[in-house]
Amino acid sequence: MAAKRGSSEKHTEIPADMTFEKALETLENITNKLEDGKESLDESMRLYEQGMILKEFCDAKLKEAENKWILLKKDKSGEITGEVISSNKIPEPNELQGQIF
Repeated sequence: MAAKRGSSEKHTEIPADMTFEKALETLENITNKLEDGKESLDESMRLYEQGMILKEFCDAKLKEAENKWILLKKDKSGEITGEVISSNKIPEPNELQGQIF
């Protein structure tokens, strides 16, 4: 996932293996550096832009998680399977009777 930084010619890319937790940790480190006020103006701007990209990444990951649920089912042979369902299609509890173990 590539994201551009502002209107500058440079851009910052989020690594493909970036996790929500790692992005959040990096965002917290950036916040601490900016709050310290020890960085130059240019470095502060770079950190701010990086932070905004990470914030958008975290927001997208949270939205993705909110929109997915996994319905676990146990079949007659005892095998457990998971089915990803959209949050707007979550069945009512009485629809799940006999399907949940």
